[in-house]
Amino acid sequence: MANDITPECLDGALVSVVMPSYNHSRYIGQAIASVLAQTYPAIELIVVDDGSRDGSVEKLQALSAEHGFTLICQENAGVCKTLNRGICEAATGEFIALLASDDSWHPDKIRLQIAALAATPDAQFCFSQAREFHDDSDLGSGRVFPRRCARGNILDKVFVRQHVPAGTMLFSRRLYDALGGFDENLREEDWDFVIRSAANTPFAAVDQPLLNYRAHPANTMRTRGGHAIFHEKAKILAKNFNLVKPRIWLMANGLHFVHDILLGRLLR
Repeated sequence: MANDITPECLDGALVSVVMPSYNHSRYIGQAIASVLAQTYPAIELIVVDDGSRDGSVEKLQALSAEHGFTLICQENAGVCKTLNRGICEAATGEFIALLASDDSWHPDKIRLQIAALAATPDAQFCFSQAREFHDDSDLGSGRVFPRRCARGNILDKVFVRQHVPAGTMLFSRRLYDALGGFDENLREEDWDFVIRSAANTPFAAVDQPLLNYRAHPANTMRTRGGHAIFHEKAKILAKNFNLVKPRIWLMANGLHFVHDILLGRLLR
């Protein structure tokens, strides 16, 4: 994909942060505060509440009145439709960043990623490491993933394994429009978007945990069984079959079958 992003045009480029919210009243204030505390100055925040029933809407309305960010409230539609609505209806930035309403960012997250994009010719997508935590008492001491960030043309790597934490993704609006946004027929929306992005642009990366990823029992991957997870992964691999060589496609299917189905049975 041809790229007209230069270091000069990145200077002061507006970044639209889209935050899908669903029943995270306990955490969303911290997530929003981490966006407002960014050291990169040119940021707009769009929060889309996806039918929360835990008091999130009332809390968000008060925070929006105080801080002036855009708030959209809707009936429950799922994360893909929520992200697409926030981006298509409200985002005006040259770049898009995503943050779940139960996670938070390092204060330098956007600044470091914009610098990484400026230093990486032709890249329209940047990610970083993330740090897992369970509660605020262990923030800053949990597991860091991925162990190292791949850069450049990494399609085969991300096709075999999704190692791009969704809350670290920063990508150009031009790339989003070219890809047609997030596929609303899928549940593993971030992996599909990463694969299609990697087929169109080299990736920049920051080897630093810029996302605090909250691990708790309600995380999607903890509440779904191995068969359901593998079924969704297989849909993505089948959809994107033509992007990689057949051996890469077979390798990806085999590895995820072993991980999600066979190991899942052994661990029961």
